Amino acid sequence: MMKNSPGSSGTILLTSKPLGCIMFRHISFPTMVLGWVAFIVICVLAVLFSNVAMGQAVYNPLSYNPSSAAARLPNATRSLMDDEMLPGAIGSIQLQRKPQLRGAWQAVEVRGPKGVKFNFAEAGQFAPDMPNPARVGLLVGAVYRLRLTGVEGDPDLELFPTIEVIDKTCPPAEREHRFPIPIEIDENDIADAARGELVMKVIYLEDSEVAEPVDTSGKPQRVIDIQPTQNALRTADQLGRPVAILRMGSRVPNITQGQDWLEFLYHCPPWTTLKPIPTKQMLIDEGRWPIIEYPNANPVGQPAIGNPAASGSISD
Repeated sequence: MMKNSPGSSGTILLTSKPLGCIMFRHISFPTMVLGWVAFIVICVLAVLFSNVAMGQAVYNPLSYNPSSAAARLPNATRSLMDDEMLPGAIGSIQLQRKPQLRGAWQAVEVRGPKGVKFNFAEAGQFAPDMPNPARVGLLVGAVYRLRLTGVEGDPDLELFPTIEVIDKTCPPAEREHRFPIPIEIDENDIADAARGELVMKVIYLEDSEVAEPVDTSGKPQRVIDIQPTQNALRTADQLGRPVAILRMGSRVPNITQGQDWLEFLYHCPPWTTLKPIPTKQMLIDEGRWPIIEYPNANPVGQPAIGNPAASGSISD
């Protein structure tokens, strides 16, 4: 520190006394301790309030609007993943986070409009046509390339979407095939992809705290459209737990062999077909629907013998 001395003009005195010592000389020890305690309390409160701000929004069923469901949720996210990552990157991260998912199979059902056919990549080529909907077992963390054809009104159109399974559901044991991840491709998705747009769908398991209690059985899959500037994966992560990603554009391969072709097919990870869930009509057609015969039963419209009250025709 340098200062001018009032005793002699032009003389400069040098002192090495730290300025901090002069300042703390007038502060008592209890006061300094209270100051540090107050500082620690303020930091703890700031952390608590930031955690509350990152929590999920309170669900209000009266104000539910599917188009603005993402707007009701906080901007923060629990996930470090982004929908701009290349296919396969998210699945690889999930396998590192959850080692129990390695080698795990997940049932998936791919459904499209009437007449659409699906072909999954297998051994460097596309397998024969699969029924619509197609039920398959896929490996968690892998990326599958499939071919979509048979679009009504445009028979020459071919699309090559990808499916990436990034997590596993928890169905009852021995009944996994009855609870597949539903992936639905509708006419609007096909039209958008044919125009050159990239269609991305993130399928997630709803969070019970924000999910709308709506019966969707027998109805088209519910879809929440978000803005192009929004992150689809993070939005799905806020709404629940993402389990699969569908990507579909207008990219068409110009080769059918070689290393580039295998990379386009993502090296054809293994998959297996699942038996469709039999319906009553299917069982009747196959002769497997049980027919119960009751003893002493009378044909319809025939009076019971020995029962006068039951005599007469069925039109009586």
